[in-house]
This record gives sequence, C-alpha cells and structure tokens, in this order.
Amino acid sequence: MLNYSSWIEIDLKQFKKNIQIIRSYLKDALFCLCVKANAYGHGLIEIAKVAQKEKVDCLAVANLMEGIKLREANIKLPILVLGTFHEDQIKDLIDYDLEITISSFFKAKLVKDYCSKYNKKCKVHLKVDTGMGRIGVKPKTARTLYKYLKDQNSFIIRGIFSHLACAEQKDHPMNNIQINSFDDFLNKIKPDKSTILHMANSAYLCNFENDLKDMVRLGALAFGCYSKDLPTKFKDIKSIFSVKSKVSYFKIVEKDQGISYGYSFITKAKSNVVTIPVGYGDGYSRSLSNIGKVLIRGKKYPIIGIICMDQFMVDVTNADAYIGDEVVLIGRQKNEEITIKEIADKCKTISYEILCSFNERLPRVYKS
Repeated sequence: MLNYSSWIEIDLKQFKKNIQIIRSYLKDALFCLCVKANAYGHGLIEIAKVAQKEKVDCLAVANLMEGIKLREANIKLPILVLGTFHEDQIKDLIDYDLEITISSFFKAKLVKDYCSKYNKKCKVHLKVDTGMGRIGVKPKTARTLYKYLKDQNSFIIRGIFSHLACAEQKDHPMNNIQINSFDDFLNKIKPDKSTILHMANSAYLCNFENDLKDMVRLGALAFGCYSKDLPTKFKDIKSIFSVKSKVSYFKIVEKDQGISYGYSFITKAKSNVVTIPVGYGDGYSRSLSNIGKVLIRGKKYPIIGIICMDQFMVDVTNADAYIGDEVVLIGRQKNEEITIKEIADKCKTISYEILCSFNERLPRVYKS
C-alpha cells in the first residue's frame, strides 16, 4: 500500500461481519451474493473468494465473462448468470458450469438445440417479468415456457425468479402487485420442491420481513452501500469501501488566481492549495468539481476548480497539510467520514453508480 499514490481500501473483516448479520435474518433461505460489475467495484475475485470461505450459497454475475473469471479463479460455488446470452456463448456457459437465465422461448430453443446436438444438459433459471420491464417472460407466457423446459431432456431447472422494481419504496403499490403476480404464477405451475424460487433483493430484505422464498439475491446490503438509510436491524452493517490518496503537491496561490481548467474557481485571498493525484480517469466524478470535499488530518477541505483526468486541487488555507499526507475521498479519518451516499447525492446519482465508476487504475488493497 505504501507504494501507491492512490488506492481503494476494502475492509474484509467488516465484509465478513456484514455476511454474518445478513445470514441471521435469512431463516432457511439461501444467500446468493451478487458480484456483478467487479463486485460493485470491490473486486470480483477477492470478494468471491471471501464469500466462498464464508459459505455463501451462490454467486450471481451479469454475463458470461464474469462467470468465466470466477471459474478460472477456482471458485466452485454455483454461479447464476443474470443477464441474457448469445448463441455463440452457449458452449462456454455449459462448459464452465454456469447457470443460465432463460427469458424467452427463442433463447430456450437455442440452448435446447445445442444440448441435443452435443448430448449436453444445461442448468437454467426461468426469469419471469412481473413488472420490472427489463428481461423476462410475462407470467402467462412463462407458464408455457416452464412446461417446455420441463418437457425437454436438455434442461435442469435450478430456479425460477423475478425482480422487484420498487422495493426501496416500502409503500409503493407495485411491490404487492409484483409479489402477487409471482405467487399466482407459482401456484398455477406448481414447481418441483427442488426448484429454487427467488425474488427478494437488498431492498426487500430491508423493508419486508416475510416470504423470502428459497433464496435472496443481495449485493448492496452485503457491501454496506445500500442507497437508503438502513433499518435498525441492520445498524451494524457498514460500508467496506474507502478511497484514499496522498498529497502530491503543495503551493501558495495569490489572491485572484484561477485554479484548473476554465478558471471556474478564483481565489478570494492568498491561499494554500494542495494537489491530489486522483481524477475522473480513475472514476472520481468530475461533477464533484467545486462542491466535493476530502479529509486530511481528520478535517474536511473543499475541492476547488475543475477535477482533471488525473488530479484535482484542494484548499487547505489555515491548516496543516504536507506532501505525503493521507487524503480520504470516501471513508473515515479520525472522527470524520465522507460516505458513498454523500458523494452520490452531490453527483445526483445513486451509491452503486459511484462504486462501479472506480476502475482498475486504482489498486484494491484488502484489509483482513
């Protein structure tokens, strides 16, 4: 870590604690951890390895390539690919023992034709669209598709699932509409007891107590980055993600001096200004220009001027700050904290986008 000028710090001890807290509320439901998008920016492989040691039941990814990376890293857990696939990916999906989402007759027939030709079987989850409007088959059509999957020798039906669109809003009427639609569908098809039924996500687990079905799919909650205030039952779940850097340059700037591109900030008095070697090229949003803050020596200081691709400037007038000092962009320093939600609110977005924006140029450092 000492060799890095900027880095992302992942608290694996807290991550394990988060998993344990969540598991205590799952009753008999299985725990599927969503590790798509580089595990929400936390690092796909390292997070998956910890999840496997902590005996999480299943991992979920967005696409084939994420699944392949996990298998090549010796991850043995069941892996569900939540997104769609193309015909030329079917071989790898099966060869890498990935569980495929079936969301249309067209894709089901492609898989069936491949399996028939090469005498293969494929593990699948049927996706039912109860109101999200993204991918999935409407319940009425899904009944026919389910029968097709059961009748073909090519498929091992591992699960049936849907996804809630408005669960973060506890009183939104769509929640009951979607839940009732899914339950009605299940009552009509009467799936085998071995079939894993799943619909609950992080928001559902935060806002509702009952009917978790057979499995919950969680990402944000496990990483401590849920976009709303956590309920009391999850008060000990914390963020495991910090972004840190070091002061790289110190200068004294005279009054009326412009800072950075376009001179969007002009000093009103003689100022002490430091440069931080992080920018939008690392995933630190340019929209934080002139409104964001960082922590240095346990105090918050304002970002001044436009954030550049690789660097930005901070006003530390009337403060002690030196080259090499630790700078916290997200996280805690002494008694102060800059949360992911705080950053997201300033950027007018959600916490998940902020996390997923940080790329591989910032190395991940894992603290056990």
